[in-house]
Amino acid sequence: MLFRSKEMTQEIKKGRNYIIFPEGTRSKNGNIPGNFKGGSFKSAVKAQAPIVPVALIDSFKPFDIKDTKTVRVQIHYLEPLYFEEYKDMKTIEIADIVKKRINHKINEKI
Repeated sequence: MLFRSKEMTQEIKKGRNYIIFPEGTRSKNGNIPGNFKGGSFKSAVKAQAPIVPVALIDSFKPFDIKDTKTVRVQIHYLEPLYFEEYKDMKTIEIADIVKKRINHKINEKI
């Protein structure tokens, strides 16, 4: 389902959750996330919602490896970043914090 930023903000305020990939596309570099776009976090900021970083490990394999064997993908839900922590930051700063947390977890697990 596609929402405009304004609609998404309203839905978040109502309690709806969204998974957003702040790179804007899937990474072509394995477990290394691409550049995060600050605009990805605007709806969360406007809704004053917590941001829960999620580290995905090996999620690229089913798409990039031409094999039919089972792949184990790891999903790590990290500590939320609450509005009180980020309320005075620009979205690009929020993106940087979230990416650093995700990178740290990926590096810890691989």
